Amino acid sequence: MSSVKTRKPKIQDRPSARTLLLRRFRKSGKPALIGAIVIVVLVVVPLGVRGITALFRPVHAGFADLMADGGMRVAHIEIDGATTTPRVAVERALGVRHGMPILGFSPEAAARRIAALGAVRSATVERILPDTIRVEVVERRPVAIWQEPDNRFALIGPDGTVLDGHDAAAARAHDPDLPLLVGAGVPGHAAALLALLKRYPAIAKHVVAAERIDDLRWNLLLRDHTTIKLPDQHEGAAMARLVEAEDRIKLLERPVRTIDLRLADRLVVRPYPKGFITDAAAAPGHPS
Repeated sequence: MSSVKTRKPKIQDRPSARTLLLRRFRKSGKPALIGAIVIVVLVVVPLGVRGITALFRPVHAGFADLMADGGMRVAHIEIDGATTTPRVAVERALGVRHGMPILGFSPEAAARRIAALGAVRSATVERILPDTIRVEVVERRPVAIWQEPDNRFALIGPDGTVLDGHDAAAARAHDPDLPLLVGAGVPGHAAALLALLKRYPAIAKHVVAAERIDDLRWNLLLRDHTTIKLPDQHEGAAMARLVEAEDRIKLLERPVRTIDLRLADRLVVRPYPKGFITDAAAAPGHPS
């Protein structure tokens, strides 16, 4: 009688909870996430954003050079909106020269440098591939030209700020009606004077310049060379008296040397010497 051996079935142990957890962890892709976190902790945190930028700067520079070899180099720089800001100042702040790789600079950083110019309120810089850079400038608006005590010229903004970086001659050519303000202390009082003239347009249209006297008051200089002496206080009341005289006798069209408004109760007019002929008096149709 032969004996038959019976093979015992192999029993496989159920994976442990830890093994199952590790399998699920691998399938979920979390190791890559953890790796990324480790890189951030070990690299990004110690170096910081600037450090990372510096780390990849050679890569960016190499890419820019590679593209430049393919023809992407600066050939044209277009600047719009810079009416009174010298072009050379904008190009210097732009920091880009002809022939350099067009991808080798930061338009955002260049725009910030241009906007830091005193004459510029804001700026936009963009690349137009393959070879052009366009700069859009929005300038601060000047309201007057200031002749300083040392005879240099500067521009005054609406709030009395001196606008450094503007070309005063270019501003005058662009806007011939910009008034000329002369003397020390002009920036701190320019806004009040211009507001006063705006209230009295019948007088303002004759004014070509104003001189600050001893940093106390103003003299207004008219087109026909007449000087109006304003008081150091209550200028509005004095201008109202002058408007009255202009309505009654057209005083501003008469050949007089000075109109003195410094006394509160009167208006003193000093004519030119007898026989003196002004440009206005010589004009045809001038009233006697």
